[in-house]
Parts: sequence; structure tokens; C-alpha cells
Amino acid sequence: MTGLTGWQGHAGDESASGVLIGEMAGCLIRAEHEQHLRDKIRKFASSGGALAVVPTHNHGTLAVKGPVQAAVSGIVRWQDRDLATIAKSDNDAAALIEGYRRHDVEVFTLMQGPWSAALTDQEKGEAVIAIDRTGINSLSYAVGPGGSFIFSTVTDAVRLFPGLETTISPQSVYNYLYYFVVPSPTSIYDQMRKLEPAQYVKFSNGRAETGFYWSMPYTTETSGNPKEWKDALWALLDKSFEKVLGDTDRAHLGAFLSGGLDSSTVAGLLKKHNGDGKTFTIGFHESRYDESGYARLVAEHFHTDHHEYFMEPGDVEKVMAQIADIYDEPYGNHSAVAAYYCAKMARDSGVTTLLAGDGGDEIFAGNERYVMMKKIEKYAVIPAPFRKFFMEPILALPGMQHIPVVSKARSLARRYATPMPERLYSYSFIAGVEPLDIFRPECREGLDVEMPLNLIRQTYHRHENTQMLQRMMHMDMQITLADNDLRKVNQMCRLAGVDVHYPFLEDELVEFAASIPVDVMLPGYKLRDFFKYAMKGFLPDQTLTKEKHGFGLPFMVWIHQDRKLNDLVTDNVSDFKSRGYLENDFLDEVIASCSRPDDPGAGLAWDLAMLEMWLKTHY
Repeated sequence: MTGLTGWQGHAGDESASGVLIGEMAGCLIRAEHEQHLRDKIRKFASSGGALAVVPTHNHGTLAVKGPVQAAVSGIVRWQDRDLATIAKSDNDAAALIEGYRRHDVEVFTLMQGPWSAALTDQEKGEAVIAIDRTGINSLSYAVGPGGSFIFSTVTDAVRLFPGLETTISPQSVYNYLYYFVVPSPTSIYDQMRKLEPAQYVKFSNGRAETGFYWSMPYTTETSGNPKEWKDALWALLDKSFEKVLGDTDRAHLGAFLSGGLDSSTVAGLLKKHNGDGKTFTIGFHESRYDESGYARLVAEHFHTDHHEYFMEPGDVEKVMAQIADIYDEPYGNHSAVAAYYCAKMARDSGVTTLLAGDGGDEIFAGNERYVMMKKIEKYAVIPAPFRKFFMEPILALPGMQHIPVVSKARSLARRYATPMPERLYSYSFIAGVEPLDIFRPECREGLDVEMPLNLIRQTYHRHENTQMLQRMMHMDMQITLADNDLRKVNQMCRLAGVDVHYPFLEDELVEFAASIPVDVMLPGYKLRDFFKYAMKGFLPDQTLTKEKHGFGLPFMVWIHQDRKLNDLVTDNVSDFKSRGYLENDFLDEVIASCSRPDDPGAGLAWDLAMLEMWLKTHY
């Protein structure tokens, strides 16, 4: 998927700018199999700015019209006839220049598909950048010395700009540890920011101002006829899938298959619309984590050419350094390892493009915590005075916690007392740690322990006139999907050498999902009830009734069973001591947790190890 990079402002004469933009564009080429793309870089350089894009499969264009330059990376489906004509006769970048002249930032509402875009105006000294609606593509940016504006798909390229200082503060480390990824709009570097889904930045007069050109059009309706919504869903699923297939090489197509609802649906649609296709599953010898049987069932149901790979601890050790290297920011989700081996298996089988089911949970209410939060809200049905003056004093009496039904009621009351969306993150390991106890004294000053929660509060409350389920889904579209899952799958496919597409994230399908009333989407406490109803007769019954899982990695088992993996993780945690952020006693406790079965601290050890490996490579 490569990307784009550039700047608006002075960085030297035209010759120096040409060298610099070439070096920045080189940062976009990250995997071994991408090296041949160095000869295909398209770039523009002048004393007042520069742009570059690395095209793949004819996607990635650059245009220069007088003092204005533009670059577009990814796939754009223009929703304006005139601009579509320009894109066809010239290219997407030329269409962007004309569209921006006519519509200013509203031009981005006319661009569907997975894309990132940048436009610079040498005459006005202005620039604008934006990414697609669901954050499949990404862009980082910074305001640099002399009022310059630097941007790129990867942070490494931004760092090359002369005179731009880049530091990693304790705050950035804390944000990463809280989420085990770096949440947008923050960056691991204090001087940079990242675009959120459907966000743009307009740079003028030395200032960068952000805005959103689109937001999820959630309905205010609460009820509807499930049969009518089912029929409409199927029409759009088929339409979306045909769009995706139109952007791929159908002869070398495959799909991730975990055996869950979304990947199984994608596998079935692949068979329905392509006639054939390969499916790929990761299995584990640890039965508690292994879902390969469900995936095999789906593959047999749709008669796909099915492939499996059973991972072992040694597989993790082999690829940890490569994973740390390919990311432009630290990434701590260890399921990335499984995603890599699945994509590698596909590449080794001759597949050049994989289809992934990511996004289904976030647009069709598939996360288990949606049901959990809905159950907790039942507590509000009890009148507040009765709760406060009668129920809660009784529940607080000594010994009451030993009565099962009372214990459950106490837990419900305690969780209800935590407001949304903080309640969603009250279960994480790092959320239960006092930050001022784990950071060294010199790192505590200025540490905003509320920042990670403030980020989710901002996203959660952006749609104030919506219902709780819709706000949770919208929050997860950024925090869970764009910041985490899409970064995982994008980069692991890149490392393995395959392209990836997300059928559930086609724009029309996403907007349709937002129009489904919440009582149709999630009636009562039945997780994915509507989607399961819509898939009945298409997916195997066992798929519709199985518990939710995914490509989870048995890391908590392997860290105790495999000495080499344990040493690799704990050695890197030990090395992190020299960075000077966290107390050594705390890090020693994290290391010790890797020797205690089921200790949640081992999960934090992975996050810290990946952070240290990333720092060794990038900083």
C-alpha cells in the first residue's frame, strides 16, 4: 500500500529539496519485496515544497498544475461525474486539484475508497491533507521550523526534515502502554500528530487546523422490521463485494478465515462472487486457543481451497524483530504475529491479495462489551433514591459479598458507578496501576494520567445525539479498528508481501450499517443477533452459534513454556530500564510475572518488549 510524503515550506534550494524528498519517499518502501518500487517513485520538488508518492498496481498518482501540486495514494471512487472524468483521462491527483479548486475541503466528501491525499499550493504557502473515512490509510504530520508543514504515511519520513526535533516523552510511553498501540490523534513523537478517520488538516499562515469532512450518519430510529433490513443488507453486501473484486486480481485472490462470523462471511462471498478462492487459517496445538476446526467447517461448507498453518513459540521468536522494524510507531498487539503467518502462508500459495473481515464488529455491533455495558445499564432502571438509601447500604454490609446473588449485584452497582466510556477501560491491567508509582520521579512531572481516557471521551461524545450502542461502535471504529486492527493487518500483509482489502469497510455498506436502528442491530442481549439472522442459511449453523474468538495468540501459555521466547521478551524488558522512563522495581516485577502462570503482567511484558525492540530500530 506504500503511501505519500512531502512538505510545504522552505527546506533548501530545488536541488536539496529533490534529494530530501527522495530520501523521505524511500522511507515509504519498508518491506524487502517492495524494493523494486524505488524506481517507480513519482516526485516533485522546489524550493518552496515537495511531494512524492510510491504507486502500486497503478494506484498512487501525482499532478502539478501551475503553483498547485497534489498526490493521492490508494483507491479513489469519485462520486462526482466531472471529477471522475478527469481522474480517468488524467489521474486522481489532477482530479483532486480541480475538486479542491471547486469545493475546498468538501472535495473529500466526493472521494470513496481507501485513500490518503495531499495538496500543496506554492503561491499561497498552503497545504491540505486527508485520509479515508474509516482510516484504512494513515498520515502523520508536524509543523516544523520556519513555519513548514511536513507530512507522510510514515513517521520516519517526517523525522528526516531538517531541523525538526523529535522526542518521546513519558506521556507518549504512557499512552502506548495504556492502549498497547499509539492512539490517534497522538503520535509516539511529541512533535507529531496523526490523522483520525475522515479527518483533514488545513495548513495556512504557519498554523495547522483540523476538521472532519464526514461522520457516521447514525440513525435516531430505534426500531424496524428485521426482514426488510436483512434484504437491504444482502443487496449492499453483494454490491460492496463486486466493488472490491473490481480492484483485485481475481486469479490470485484469497481470504483470512478465523472461523468467526465476519471472516466466514467474507469467505462465503468470495466463493459466491469469484467462483473459487483460497482461504487461510492459523491453528494452535493449544486447544483452548485453536479455532481451526470452525474455519475448516466453513471452508468445507463453501468448498474453498483451504490452507492451515499451526504456529509454535519459535515462530514468534523468528519474526518479532521484523514486526518491530516495519511499524513506524511501536505496536503491541501480539495477534499481529498470527496475522503475519497467515498472510505469509497466502503469499507462499500464490495469493497476491487477501480479503479480511475487519470492521464487521464495529459496524454490526459485534464486540462482547456492547452486551456487557447494556446489562450494566439495567441498574439505572431501579429508582435512584431506592438504590442510594436502601439497596447500596445493604449491599455494603460485611459478609454480603459471599452471597452469590448479592455479589453479582455489588459488582453491577460498582461498574454502573463508573461513567461511560471510562467503564469500558476499567478492566485493563495498566488502568489498574498508579502511573505515578511506575514512572521514575523525573518523568512524573507533567504526566497527564487522564490523557488516554480523554482521547476516548472525545471520540465517544462526538455523536452526542446518538444512543450508547452507537457511541461505543463509533469509538471502536477509531480506537479498536483504525488505531489497532487495521494497522495490524495492513502492516503484516505488507511484511508478508500481499495486498489486503476490507469488504465490510466499503463506504456504502458502512453508511447503511449506521442507518440500522439499535433495537434491530442488538435486540436485548443477543450479540450480533441481526447479522446472524441475516446470515442464517448462508453460513453453517455451527458458525452462527459458536462463541466469539479470532486470531488470538496463546502468548500467556508460551511465555511460560518456551525458554527462548521468555528470554527474548524479558531481556528486552530489562533493556528498557536504560531508557529511564519506568521504575526498575516495576520492570523487575513485570519480568517476574513472566514466570507466574496466568499473571496478566506477562501481557504488559510483551508490550514493553515490542516498545524496546522498536526503539532500538527507529530511535
